[in-house]
Amino acid sequence: MYQSRLHATNGIVSIAVDALNGEILEFTRESTWDNAAKNHVRSTRSLLDGLLHTSDGDRRLYVPRYLEIREDGRLTPDIAVEQRDKSARVTITYPMLVTFPKVEMDGAGKPVNKHDYRLPPLGEPVDISATVTIELPENECRTLWRLAVENRTDGEIDQICFPSMDGLWLGESWEDDMLVIPHHAGLRTVNPTKNLASVQPRINWKWQEYIYGYNLGHLSGARDDRGAYVVEMSYSGAASMLWMDLYDPGEGTGLYITCRNERLIMKGLRLESFGEQYPGVGLAIVHKPCLKQGAWESEECVVAFHEGDWHWGADDYRAWFGTLNRPDPGHHRPLWFEKSAGLIAHYDFQYQGGGIVHRFSDIPELLRQAQALGFNHLLLSGWNEDGFDFGFPHYKPNHKLGTEQELKDALAEVKRMGGHVAFYVNSRLCNTGFEDQQERIKKSAVMDREGKLHIEKYGAADVYFASLCINDTEWRNELADVVRYLTHEIGADSMYLDQLAMGGSCKCYHPGHAEHRNNPIAWNQGYEKLLARMRSEYDPEGMALIYEGCNDNFGPGASGQLITVLSGPLHDWMPEVYKYTFPEQILVDMMNARRNSAMRPEHVARHSTELLHRAFVNGSYLWCYDLEWDNTWRRDPEQWERLRKIVALRTAWLDRYGQGRFTDVVGVARAPEGQMIKRYEIEGGLLAACACESGLSGTVFMEWPGDNAPRVECMTLDRPEPLAIPCRVESLKGKRCVAFDLPETEMAVAAIRT
Repeated sequence: MYQSRLHATNGIVSIAVDALNGEILEFTRESTWDNAAKNHVRSTRSLLDGLLHTSDGDRRLYVPRYLEIREDGRLTPDIAVEQRDKSARVTITYPMLVTFPKVEMDGAGKPVNKHDYRLPPLGEPVDISATVTIELPENECRTLWRLAVENRTDGEIDQICFPSMDGLWLGESWEDDMLVIPHHAGLRTVNPTKNLASVQPRINWKWQEYIYGYNLGHLSGARDDRGAYVVEMSYSGAASMLWMDLYDPGEGTGLYITCRNERLIMKGLRLESFGEQYPGVGLAIVHKPCLKQGAWESEECVVAFHEGDWHWGADDYRAWFGTLNRPDPGHHRPLWFEKSAGLIAHYDFQYQGGGIVHRFSDIPELLRQAQALGFNHLLLSGWNEDGFDFGFPHYKPNHKLGTEQELKDALAEVKRMGGHVAFYVNSRLCNTGFEDQQERIKKSAVMDREGKLHIEKYGAADVYFASLCINDTEWRNELADVVRYLTHEIGADSMYLDQLAMGGSCKCYHPGHAEHRNNPIAWNQGYEKLLARMRSEYDPEGMALIYEGCNDNFGPGASGQLITVLSGPLHDWMPEVYKYTFPEQILVDMMNARRNSAMRPEHVARHSTELLHRAFVNGSYLWCYDLEWDNTWRRDPEQWERLRKIVALRTAWLDRYGQGRFTDVVGVARAPEGQMIKRYEIEGGLLAACACESGLSGTVFMEWPGDNAPRVECMTLDRPEPLAIPCRVESLKGKRCVAFDLPETEMAVAAIRT
């Protein structure tokens, strides 16, 4: 009997593949019989798609479809379904894949060819074979996917998206779905079908030599030659982790996708939408085989249905990450940093345009100003020759600001005052305009296959930077030597490495980089070596290391990771995603005053209190700029006082209870709507961090696992000393909970212990 689709099931998840070409037609959660694969847009390619680099340019790589197979029988795949009692396996072997030329786009973002983008031309057979294996294990909601390819062409398989799932939504409508992705710590998009394909309002904001672009709406994709709106995140880079979760709060169900990337090598995540005219989203893991002739196999990938929301996916990823048995980074967070609420950042020593505000002799006074707010940690930028965002990598004290000895003396005075200092160092940029750096650029810069440099641009129109390859041994050692010089000779006890995990990972084909020859995707491992070298040279009491960006590969060895929520889009940012997945790590978040904000635009400044509250309840390390006349809290008396009180409350929290283990809202059985309530596990009990700009009110119910009756002590913004408050134990939805009333204040910390 003819079957157009072949089925496999383990009783929890069932799938159906096209009987002729193996594409995914159904991915169904059997408890609800909801097939998540609800739309099959012709110009998508489910299962896998890739990019083949050839002498004639890049070409898209897909599995063949009906018309190609009917035209050329050699393309017919062998599809085998091994259905067991409570488990199944699907194996699809493609003798050859097919390619399409990448279509050029015109200025309006439309394809420049005679074909409608929804009806692509026939693909051309290419001598690349592929085998897909999908396991449905017994009693498992996790389906396991593997891909093996063999390239017999003269081209290079640049990347492969696998598994590639398209046209997905959960339940009745796509409109109430939510998509959580690890975009710079975390981001949640409501109705991703609509928002990814929407044109979002943007503004440009001028500050000194910079024109910053800000998205005022939601995350949106870039339209490609198929008509899809695509967001692709590199790991490391925009993807802080390697998992995504699509869930429907009303249905109480979710779909999770990840890759068991045990070596933590360069990969990526892709999400896409064709808009509500063709609803559903596409999700894929992006692999970077860089495969010339030969064979390649993917790591195991997971696609799973689950109950609840995105926390399920975070729990799964955390549990898997814990199986890697990575080396213990040792003491990477000094005690003073553990007890510190944050830092004051000064980028106003020498700006990119040459303007000088502070000199080395001013540093002790800058600490006094910080201490008036309750901070004891300074970050100094523009300290180096030629200044911030210009003098990279001239990492010697700027002679215009004072002598090296004056800098040493200033830091010694800061230390006597009980303060701490970090220096800004960029981890990858080299100014292409420096004559004395031309040889370094030739030897150390990232190059593509054709020898073209990877160039980045910040600020002034005539300033360009080459990205230096962290796998060039000479550059990596020099960068580590700079850190050692600043800490061991100048006297800093902390360091900030800009762009380390924020800037996208780069493929490098530089022929002179012997360390990663024939392995252009060694970027992450190069930074692992840098951080290991730095740790080996820390003083016995350790060094506080902060870097820009957020990444699970580097995070365990960092003191803090800078996530910059205020860069937008504010509507979608959700740093709780990373914080919940790795609750022992500290995230650093930039804060902004409300009044007289020059560095940041008005739409950011007006969220000043909200940003402070969110960082507080999430346990973030506060990064507060103090730029004279450009971004200083001293020109906003109301927010200066609010910040001072927040720092005092946070310091009291850390002194009395420690950092705690962040669990987001998991374990909060009920809380008043419109208020920020986050739960922590602390020694001997629980802690609730609470904030609301209009004032806290109502009752919080937190699950209480202990048999003994608890007691609750509370600290508030105006009274950072603990005070016992009444509580009671009640049953809520069958769970034993402790209930307490929130004090009528803006912010509070409530500790629940026996």
